[in-house]
This record gives sequence, structure tokens and C-alpha cells, in this order.
Amino acid sequence: MKKLIIHSFAAAAAVLLVAACSKQAPAPQADKVLAEVTLGIDGIQDGRTKAAEGLYPEVENWIFDFFYVQFNADGIAVSSGHCRTDVTVGDMTVTETVTLVAAQGQSTVAFVANVTPAGHDYSYIPAWESGSVVRIADNIETYKTLKFDMTERLSRAEAGTLRHTSMCGYWTGHVDGATRLQATLGRMIVRMNIHVTNESGAALTQVALRDAAAKAYIFPQVDNTPLDVSADYIDIPANTVSIPDGESATLYFYTAPNFCSSAGGKRTSLTFTKAGGQTATLELGNEAEAGDYNLNMNTIYNYSITVK
Repeated sequence: MKKLIIHSFAAAAAVLLVAACSKQAPAPQADKVLAEVTLGIDGIQDGRTKAAEGLYPEVENWIFDFFYVQFNADGIAVSSGHCRTDVTVGDMTVTETVTLVAAQGQSTVAFVANVTPAGHDYSYIPAWESGSVVRIADNIETYKTLKFDMTERLSRAEAGTLRHTSMCGYWTGHVDGATRLQATLGRMIVRMNIHVTNESGAALTQVALRDAAAKAYIFPQVDNTPLDVSADYIDIPANTVSIPDGESATLYFYTAPNFCSSAGGKRTSLTFTKAGGQTATLELGNEAEAGDYNLNMNTIYNYSITVK
């Protein structure tokens, strides 16, 4: 009987680098203020273990552009804007000026970065054109339900590098003329580094990720809201794979974060196909053996798998 033996597993959050922007929102209807915004480095989300590879490739750390939306204390969108950036290698933090609305009580300012493709083709997502965010999400509860479709990016990731990594985050506080915002963004993706050793007696001709999450919420999900099982998942085959018997290879996959429970969602799995058509499947997750099949945003998962 063919079986999979998992020798080791580690997961750790990745680190986020950000680059600068200089665009401002259109003048709001209420009293507008210029606010200083500092975007910085994300912290480690899961301290239980440490990944063998602690950083993404450098190109995955850059912000090419971002949108922001300010919601007042009642959750109503009162200001929004879009910024294009000049990426600078090595930037760990960046401080820029945006236009917000002075508001009583606590405001929430949400950020989402890199939801347009490399090359700044802003026609790619018309709904996210500058100034239109309020029209598609005029309140924070609606905003929290919005998802970004990364199907094309996930399917075209090359050699373990996702060249346009979407990110999100938010800030809460009182907005006035002296406001200074500090926000931390996290990647809206999961990265898997999968080291495969073939001891099956035949060549492995294909490795594929099944039921991979392809849509990501643009606001961090505190309640781990499941995706729509009918529309939000795809299969992702590895780029050309042939692993002869007795040899090893490292493969890279990306997915959107995945939360699955009795309330919804699908379990993501790896399928190995041998010469002759035999297959073996391994379900993935934070602690799959203990029933936790969630895959967290902004996290690297390292798997070492022996196929026998």
C-alpha cells in the first residue's frame, strides 16, 4: 500500500517590507485634514515554530500601489484614495501624507495594496479605480465582505516567486489635524515550500494543489470567515514536474488564506501522481492531523514529504 510519510513541518509568518506613495484622495465633503501615515513591518503571527526560510523573495515585499478607505465611528465611508508608489529596495518603513476627514469618535482606515497587476495596469480592476471605493463599499460591514480574485496570479507564479503580492491592514483611532497613523500590512497569501523525496519505486510525474483558495478577503478576518465552496477554489498543478525514484525536489505553491469548518470552506490538499497513474493525497493545514485545516494569511509553510 502506498503511503505518505511527513518527516517535518514548520510554519512562521513572513515579514512585510513596504515602499512609498504620494497620491492623495479627492477632497472630502466634510472637514478634510492631512494625515501622516507610516506603513511598517509585519510581526510574526505564529510563534509555535520557526520556518527554515524566514523571508519571502525580496520582490514579494514591495508595495506598488495601495487604496485606503476611512470609515467613521458609525462605520460609514467618508474618505478614500489611491496611491502609486516608487519602489525602493531596502525600505523597511515609509511615511506619506493622505487626505482624511476630521471625525468625532474612532475612525477605521483600511488599506489594501497591490490589487492591480504589475505594470500599473489600472484598467485591470475597474471597481478599484481611484475614488470608486466608497461607491462599492459605503460602509465597513460591506467592505469586510469584499474579496480579491487572485486566480491568474496563483496559476502563473514562477519559480517560487509571486511577483505582485496583495496585502491588507487597517488603523483605528481619532482623526484630527494632528493625526499620525501607523499601520501594519500582512500578505493576503499563503506560501508553501514543499520538499518532496521520492521513494515510491517509480517516477512522480505530477504534483498538484487541489482545492486551493483563490480569493482573499481585503480586510483581515478576525472570525475566520469561510470562502464560498462553489466559486472561490481552484486546482494548481506544479510547473513541469518529473521526480525520478530516489531523488528529491523542492516545489513552491501560493494560495489565498483558507478557513474551513463545519460552517463552510474546503480542505486544501496535495496530490502526487506516479508513472502508471497511481495517486496519493495529503491534506494540508496548520495542524491537519489534529483537525485544523486552516491556512493563515501572511504565513510560510515548510513541508518535508517522503512518498513511498
